[in-house]
Amino acid sequence: MSAEYPRAVTLAATCVLLLSLPAAAAAQYTVEAENGDTVQFESEALRVMLDTARALFADLQEDPRVLYYTPLDREAVSLEDPEASYPWNVITVISDSMADLQRLPANLREADRAYYNYAVQRMRVVRGADPDVPCDSLLALEQKAVESFIDGWILSRTLFGGPPFPPLDELVFARRDGLLRALLARHNDPQVGACAGQWAEENHERIAAYDAWREERLPASGEAEEGADPQAVDATPLDSIPSTESGVPLTDPDGTDGASSPQ
Repeated sequence: MSAEYPRAVTLAATCVLLLSLPAAAAAQYTVEAENGDTVQFESEALRVMLDTARALFADLQEDPRVLYYTPLDREAVSLEDPEASYPWNVITVISDSMADLQRLPANLREADRAYYNYAVQRMRVVRGADPDVPCDSLLALEQKAVESFIDGWILSRTLFGGPPFPPLDELVFARRDGLLRALLARHNDPQVGACAGQWAEENHERIAAYDAWREERLPASGEAEEGADPQAVDATPLDSIPSTESGVPLTDPDGTDGASSPQ
């Protein structure tokens, strides 16, 4: 029996459980911030996120135009360097059909589906890019890609045993509170280039609102876990990393055959 078999069975059972939940138990999936704040997700919403993640990963594998590179060796990201975990710094979209995923974090393997979501959405943005759109429109397109990442991260946290990671949990809460675009501008998301700074100047009140929210609601990244071993949050065995051939994973990020139909 392969090492993948127990993992695949567990994931399949999770999906079956999700699909069979009664309405009374709909809002039992929770992401919790360091300060105790929580956001809950109904089972139907998670099922949509899961179906979308599977479809996006299938697109990444099956689109003959697409070539992407995954890491041979993976390095852990630290809470002291949260920028290294954000999807806009992990994923480099080279063209509308080529992406570099070689910086996938070693200690966030359960979040791989989130990074794959982002890669596909970014390639779609590049494929339909219009260089003359205003900065707000560019940020809106990037926000859509990041929201797809957030959905994948929520799946990691709620269904697949992914551990908390405050910099990425913050994205979930910022979206809930309508501050995601300000967060992207504040962090100078390189996917939108100079538009991040321009948008921040034109929307200084929204940047100020994000800064106030960040200071009030969430501790500075790394405060609560100062000195923690970044390897300690790795909950995925090494043999569950998708296998690769010519840089392309042969299994989907759930650890099952990419050709399998969604549960």
